[in-house]
Amino acid sequence: MADELRLVLIIIGALVLGALFLHGLWTVRKNSNKVQHRYHPEGDSKDERPGEGFDEYGIGQVRVVKGAGKGQAEQRSKLVPPRTATKPTSRPIDVKRPAEQTDLFAEPKEPVLNFSALDENSISEQEGQLPEDTDYGYDEAAEDEQTQEGEAGPSEVLILYVLVPEQQQIGGQELLSVLTMLGFKYGDMDIFHRHQDSAGSGEVLFSLANMFNPGTFDIERMDELSTRGLSLFMTLPGPGEPLQNFNLMNNAAKKLAEE
Repeated sequence: MADELRLVLIIIGALVLGALFLHGLWTVRKNSNKVQHRYHPEGDSKDERPGEGFDEYGIGQVRVVKGAGKGQAEQRSKLVPPRTATKPTSRPIDVKRPAEQTDLFAEPKEPVLNFSALDENSISEQEGQLPEDTDYGYDEAAEDEQTQEGEAGPSEVLILYVLVPEQQQIGGQELLSVLTMLGFKYGDMDIFHRHQDSAGSGEVLFSLANMFNPGTFDIERMDELSTRGLSLFMTLPGPGEPLQNFNLMNNAAKKLAEE
C-alpha cells in the first residue's frame, strides 16, 4: 500500500511539474508576441496612422521646414550675450598653511598629566607617615590554593543507573539495609555517600540519589519510601585511584540490582 501511494504521489508531482513548465512556456511566448506587435516595421507605419496624421500614440509625422535656419541662428545670437574672458585671480595662495583636517573617527587623545608641580616634601611626608609593619594583604596560602585550582582540569561525572521493571518497587527499609551493608552513609544534600573509609570518614568517593522526584531521601521516613530507580554518580578527578573507585561503585550498583 505504501509503494502504491508513493507511486501515485510521484505521478501527481510529475504532472504538476509538467503543467507548470507548459504554463511558463506559454507565458513567455505570449509576452514575446506582445513585444513584437508593439514595435511595427517602417513599411506599415503609414497605413496605421489615422487620416489626421497621428499614430495610435498621438504622435504626428516629422515635418522639415526650410528657410528657417538663418533666422533662428540670428535670433539665438541676439539673445545670447557675448562671453567675456575671465582673467585668473592674481591673489596669491598661501601654500605654507595646509588646511587642518580633523578625523571624526579618531580616538580621543588621553590628557597628559604633568606631575612636575607636585611638592616633593609633601610626598616624603606622606611616605614617612606609613607604618613600617604594614600588612598589604598578600596571602601565600590563598595564592597556592588558586594555583592548585587553576592546574586542576575540568571535572567529569560518571553515572550508573539501577532501574527495576514497572511492576516492581524498591522498598525504603530494604534499601537502607543494603546501603548500610555496602558502607553508605546518609549525609549532605539528603542523599547517601560512600567515603574512603566504610565507617564514614574521609573524602566522598561516590554518592547515591533517588532517580525519581524529589531525588532525595528522608531518613526518618524510609519505611514509607518506594522508588523504581537509583542513581550512583562519582566526580572526576576525585580522591584516590579513579579506576578503583569506579569498580567499587560498579560493584555497589550490581549488588543493589541483585537485591
